[in-house]
Amino acid sequence: MNMKTTTLILSAIKETLIRVWNWKKHDHVSLPKINERISNKVFINELNNNEIYLSQICFPDKIESEKDLRVKNITFSKCIFSQSIIDSYIFIGCSFINCSFNGSKISSCEFHKCSFSECTFYKTKFIRTYIDPVSFKFSWMWHWHWANVNAWLFQALYKNSKDMHQEKFAMYADKKFHFYRRYEFLRGQKRYLGKFITSLLYDYILGYGYGIKNALVITLIMISSFAYIIDGHLKTHENSFFKALYFSVVSFTTVGYGDIGPEFEAFPMAITIFFLLISMIWFAVVTAIVVKRIVR
Repeated sequence: MNMKTTTLILSAIKETLIRVWNWKKHDHVSLPKINERISNKVFINELNNNEIYLSQICFPDKIESEKDLRVKNITFSKCIFSQSIIDSYIFIGCSFINCSFNGSKISSCEFHKCSFSECTFYKTKFIRTYIDPVSFKFSWMWHWHWANVNAWLFQALYKNSKDMHQEKFAMYADKKFHFYRRYEFLRGQKRYLGKFITSLLYDYILGYGYGIKNALVITLIMISSFAYIIDGHLKTHENSFFKALYFSVVSFTTVGYGDIGPEFEAFPMAITIFFLLISMIWFAVVTAIVVKRIVR
């Protein structure tokens, strides 16, 4: 790792720590705007260049041929699509960089191998549109300053993906919606630090409600930890970690054979009661996540 890389990493850490320290401050940062004057209007069916910069993109009311509905390998940089009705277009390999789609209605379109970087989608509607939510890229500024805008965006993408029966797309959009919704609790007009913390735990421990692997890992940690704690405090002729692990699994699954139990002392009985209560709740949560994934 060279000096330049180290400096960038340290600078990023410092900037993050400053943001966290000042999380209570309302900085009132306005949404990104294209400050340069845009006087150039370009119709989508009359594009001649592979790179379109600082232009207002217009969509004709009538299309003469289906060929005019295909837009391929075009890079749009700082372009305005706001308040447009984009209907039945097919975009292939297009890039949208710092573009504005505020108030647009995107209906029956397809976006194949496209990317959206730092674009603004304030109250944009998606209707029966094939679009991968993974193609949307945003910097930290968006969840720190404009979480409500992107929460709206990914909620709209989630509904669109569900209508299109694109379950993989819907799952990713739902995860991103919860991510930005969490930062609304931290940075919004009405702040709920408790909800932010519980949402954070829910997202990372349960994988936004979709993480079967997350749930299984936490389950193994719970069972192993209880076995480690209860080891040496069981009513048995010979204590061993394997027997403690066996008792932990039997307790977690609520089978309760009764062949092994905790000693009649305050600590082992208290920790067993606590583990049984937690395991019942956790088992119900894991079951719900597994059923949710199977149904989806």
